[in-house]
Amino acid sequence: MSWTVRRKTVGRKVSNASQSRLSVQALVASCALLAVVIVPAAGIVSWIVNRQLSTGTIVSAAVGGGICLFAASAALVTTFVANQIHAPVQGVLASLAIRMGLPLIALIALPKFGGALAAPGISATILGVYLVSLIVETILSVRMVSLPANDLRTA
Repeated sequence: MSWTVRRKTVGRKVSNASQSRLSVQALVASCALLAVVIVPAAGIVSWIVNRQLSTGTIVSAAVGGGICLFAASAALVTTFVANQIHAPVQGVLASLAIRMGLPLIALIALPKFGGALAAPGISATILGVYLVSLIVETILSVRMVSLPANDLRTA
């Protein structure tokens, strides 16, 4: 009987090591998918907000998209790291703070800088891109946190 328990434990450790390696690949793929969705969304939202295609539209798209992409990617990395140390709830809460906090700080701070960063369309672009990134990042993080079917049967 003890041999069987030991065998399962060893098998699970090997499985966790290979799962961790695959999870890093999944994290990179998730961040890439996030970028594939956010970059065009930033351009479209900025174009809608500014009602024209100009240098201001491109700056607005770059700033809004960059802030939201950074915040969403940092939230995914936080969720991933927390799952690796077996703290998924704390990871989701920390990623929530990052995902919401960084764009909020940008909305407050950017108008104070003046110049191109205080353009009228940037705040609206950040808000629009934030909604798109929130949907995509939430779907990706839920997939990252959910338990495998085998763990659900034993829980």
